[in-house]
Amino acid sequence: MGSQAKSTYFYLTAIPDRLTELVAAECLALTGSVPDKHGVAISERCVDVRRGAYLKSCSEVLFETTSLAELYANVRAADLYADDFRVSVVKKPRSLNLNAMELARDIGSIIDGNANLTQPKVTFLTIVTDEKIWFGRRLSESDNIWLTHDQRPHVTSSSLPSRLARVLVNLVAHPGETLLDPCCGTGTIVMSAAHSGIRAVGYDNNPRMVGATTKNLQHFGLTADIALDDARQIRGQFDAIATDLPYGINLIKDNFQDAEILANLRTRARKAAFIDLRDLSKPLNDHGYQIETVLAVPKLSIVRRIFIASMIE
Repeated sequence: MGSQAKSTYFYLTAIPDRLTELVAAECLALTGSVPDKHGVAISERCVDVRRGAYLKSCSEVLFETTSLAELYANVRAADLYADDFRVSVVKKPRSLNLNAMELARDIGSIIDGNANLTQPKVTFLTIVTDEKIWFGRRLSESDNIWLTHDQRPHVTSSSLPSRLARVLVNLVAHPGETLLDPCCGTGTIVMSAAHSGIRAVGYDNNPRMVGATTKNLQHFGLTADIALDDARQIRGQFDAIATDLPYGINLIKDNFQDAEILANLRTRARKAAFIDLRDLSKPLNDHGYQIETVLAVPKLSIVRRIFIASMIE
């Protein structure tokens, strides 16, 4: 008997200005592949992208063609059937000379079953570029929960945007693992982790921040272990660390304190994501971290940097 061909999947990502490297890093961490210039990644790994920040959807590849005629022929030959289905067409780039609505209608007319454009149970996604066409069955899509989390009741001027917090979590942790945020502030990172099925543990040395995080979690019905503690004294072992080191316009950085924080965290997990306005390369290296990636996250006049680091054995 011949071996059965492996299924492949295509992932559609957002392509925001100035964040290409960040999107590629999240896509690589989740799918094992990086997106092309159109924001499409092909992988043999099937991932539930409901927790994606810039990953928009995952679809199983049914056909990959180079022409519409070949696409129509493949759909006919496959004798597809689905009840309550919809055909969606995405053009890359949007300026492509193609009527997406007509194409969706033409493909839908070949598929047996009942169409349902408003509440479909099955979505067939077609991505058309000037080089290739992918056609597949959509399996999952991002829940865009950061839009809701950004409306949390407690926030500060230096709180991370929820979408960025979700990327930070996705870069180092997976559902079922334990993630530590030792400087949790109002809890943006622990909220994202908890929502993604990750056991989140958050500490802060400010009682007001501990209270704010607790209330934010309660507001969204999320569960995490939150406590008052100093990041320099935290004990225990975790699968990953993700944190936004404290800073602010009126905050004088205590480099000695930061050094003590990094020294302590060095033994708490095998992988970490730190985000800061400063270049943390030297202090991380000095404290035994192996920097894997540095990602710039520009916004208006500031540029945050994400440092993905592993611990040297």
